[in-house]
Amino acid sequence: MAAASLASGLASGYLTWLAEEGSLLRSGLAAGTSVAAAWQWGGVGGLVCLAGTLVWARCRLERRSRGRLVSCSPSPAMGPGPRARGQAVLRILERCEELRNPRYLPTLWASDTWTNCGLFIIKQLVDKSFLRSEDYTREVLTMADGGTVSIDYSPCPALAPDAPMVIFLHTITGSARETSHFMRYATRRGWRSCVFNRRGHAGIPLTSPSFNVMGEPSDTAAQVAAVVARHPEASYLAMVGISAGSGLLVTYLGKEGEHTPVQAAASLCPAYDITKAFSRLSINYPGVDAHILASMKRLFLNKNQEILKAADPAAYSACVSAATIHQFLLAHWPFAGAPSLQAYFEQNNPMEWVGSVARPTLIINSEDDMVCLAENIREDIVSALPGALLLRTQRGSHIAFNEGLLGTGNYLSRVTMDFLDAAMEVEMEGRKGE
Repeated sequence: MAAASLASGLASGYLTWLAEEGSLLRSGLAAGTSVAAAWQWGGVGGLVCLAGTLVWARCRLERRSRGRLVSCSPSPAMGPGPRARGQAVLRILERCEELRNPRYLPTLWASDTWTNCGLFIIKQLVDKSFLRSEDYTREVLTMADGGTVSIDYSPCPALAPDAPMVIFLHTITGSARETSHFMRYATRRGWRSCVFNRRGHAGIPLTSPSFNVMGEPSDTAAQVAAVVARHPEASYLAMVGISAGSGLLVTYLGKEGEHTPVQAAASLCPAYDITKAFSRLSINYPGVDAHILASMKRLFLNKNQEILKAADPAAYSACVSAATIHQFLLAHWPFAGAPSLQAYFEQNNPMEWVGSVARPTLIINSEDDMVCLAENIREDIVSALPGALLLRTQRGSHIAFNEGLLGTGNYLSRVTMDFLDAAMEVEMEGRKGE
């Protein structure tokens, strides 16, 4: 009986803590009530209390599950291009129920910031382990300065040559291995997919003393050209940026403007203005900042010490000495080919280029994201940018968004592909009407 009382009490307290966003008082009351019921009426009493807590917690999550949309309505005062993009977003919404009435209901037992993120990390570890083998086809590209990037293509032999293609831009220290669940889901939805691995990523060391934490837009342009050449029959081309990759997506699209072959895009958990996006992370969540910084130093510095030190000892030393992500970003600009820090931000800050993005773009942010903080979300920019659509959810953590009873689903993947499917339908209808 004691074990049953303890188990029901812990479970009830834990679920209440998740539903009440860390309220220790209410969690303690729920746990105490469950223990008392189990002690008084045995296992049946504990189960009844636990079942009641489950129903209550589920209802609490459902009440907080509705997302909020921000967009720019088209008007006659707009130019033809911006007005067409604004109208395209309206037509996309007509075809996409998930976006018209957005609701993210997280996995009940992993619904707060940290458990949601923790479950996502476990799933990524499984993806990178021997338990899952991904047979990617890699294409290696050498840039004009001798630097090396690569493209990992997901295997999808059953798809027709004209199947649509989606490009994924990975996280700040990621690669295709961390992005594999997005690629698998895209395949199930009938899309070919690939990941653009940036300089220093995916097991390829630097072959020139050049790297960019946010990614180099000119490298991305070369990778896009390679994808188009490899799959010339693809009926549609889309691009999805994840976390830091979302900044590269906006900068690339802004620089290319109408010239990009990419026809629709999604920016997942962006940080917006990189001049200040990471400045408070070390204050609000020092452990998160320290963990990501250590990964950055292992990826960029430890594996490339000789080539970087030989090129610029002072910049290398400044990067090694950086105590936060923000300090590392401020220190690494000489390796990004910029003549100054100001020039680096002018060329790589997404906020400098967002106004030139000429494709329908979905943006998703969570209020409880501990990396890309809610205070940095720029609704003012989205509401003035035709073609942009921002979805704000109350929960989701940082690129986690687990869903389903066992947490095997991913809301980001699902709603992103819903948006891209709808955008493709709108584009195809437009082609027929020409």
